[in-house]
Amino acid sequence: MSDPLSPADLSALAAEQGPVNMTVGAVLIFEAGEGLSRDAVAARVAERIHLVPRMRQRLAMAPGGLVAPTWVDDGDFDLARHVRRLVLAPPGDGAALARLMGAEMARPLDRGRPLWELLVVEGLEDGRVVLIARLHHALVDGLAAVAIAAVLLDPSPEPAAVEPPADQWHPRPVELRRTLTGVVAGPIARGADLAGQVVERLLEADPRRTADEAARAAELVAELARTRPQAPRLALNDRLSRARAYAPATFPLAEAKRVARAAEGKVGDVVLAAVTGMLERWLAQAGASLPDGRDPVALVPVSVRADGEEGGNRFSTVLVDLPVSETDPLERVRAIRAQMSALRESAAVRAGALMVGAAGAGPPILAEIVTRALGTVRAFNLVVSNIPGPQFPLWMNGARLLALHPAVPLNPAHQRLNVGVLSYDGRLGFGILADGRLDPGAAVAAEALTAALAELAAL
Repeated sequence: MSDPLSPADLSALAAEQGPVNMTVGAVLIFEAGEGLSRDAVAARVAERIHLVPRMRQRLAMAPGGLVAPTWVDDGDFDLARHVRRLVLAPPGDGAALARLMGAEMARPLDRGRPLWELLVVEGLEDGRVVLIARLHHALVDGLAAVAIAAVLLDPSPEPAAVEPPADQWHPRPVELRRTLTGVVAGPIARGADLAGQVVERLLEADPRRTADEAARAAELVAELARTRPQAPRLALNDRLSRARAYAPATFPLAEAKRVARAAEGKVGDVVLAAVTGMLERWLAQAGASLPDGRDPVALVPVSVRADGEEGGNRFSTVLVDLPVSETDPLERVRAIRAQMSALRESAAVRAGALMVGAAGAGPPILAEIVTRALGTVRAFNLVVSNIPGPQFPLWMNGARLLALHPAVPLNPAHQRLNVGVLSYDGRLGFGILADGRLDPGAAVAAEALTAALAELAAL
């Protein structure tokens, strides 16, 4: 038996070429506790892994790239390969943890195994323990990652009672001929249909649902990205290396809500205004200016997940101009609020879903063509991903989770800095992932973001 990948899951696989690593990450910082040893964490995963079946599945890749991969049970699944331990050298400070996170985010996951890992990090100052979680973007989007974390964590110091599975887990065998028969025709037909949808809905042309349309999907999607001016060329958008650097930042959620109320906007508008202030400071440190005075552009993922829908990727994207040229911080929030309101009223969210899906609705070879085509269009300068998380404390074996910081993969190959945001227990946890060779680097960007947040808080 096997499970198909969604179009966006396939898109995430196709994007992973050259220096692009589509691993999603998170840093979970816990108070000191005996229940956070490597063995205790592995025991917790073993106790609850049946609640997330995908964590014991790997990709089954067909030869030649003509048939889409599927999820199949991993007959050689070994939990010891996925839960590891590392001890930081003294003094175990925040800078050392950030360097470790950068190194982990530079390391691709093994596609021959289930696409996730947990690293238990000890040796931090004050006795705290950190879990570094890494999951492939084909396995989860941001909301699904939060759902997996909720399965492993508890809402109280006392671990929740979890019903064991009714039967002992055994990998389900894959009947190759039946699997291939079921997936060969479907993706090709969906690719042709998708190209027609793209033309019909977004270019207002008469679709011809033929196989030739599927072959032209890359050209059509690239044309969609050209319907607005290209983003300005910044140092953020030079060639990407394989190295990664990471830096966190934190901001009280109540402060963000207060600023949002003052601007009659949302917390997401405040986040984008803070990133705008970060870019203003980063550009000044780099001694750079905006080409032709054009503002940077952020790609902002928007969830389109239905209520009760779990796993995989269900999201759309919108492009937002970040008003660096506006010097008043509150006016920046208002300008972004106006943009986001207009985007929500338009077909942009639906269009973004089609663009995300276009790279994965056809067979893998077509998906790679679409991904390359999108990489030739500089539609945005960075990604800003803001995911809502639980606003109450979580625990692992009696140890409280103190902070949570995400990491969003760098993609395409000319994008060198991303900002991830995850709200948890009254705080916004920011995570900046950058090319390890970006100058100024992730640490400078985090300092600039902290200064921009403080500026907003002072309003």
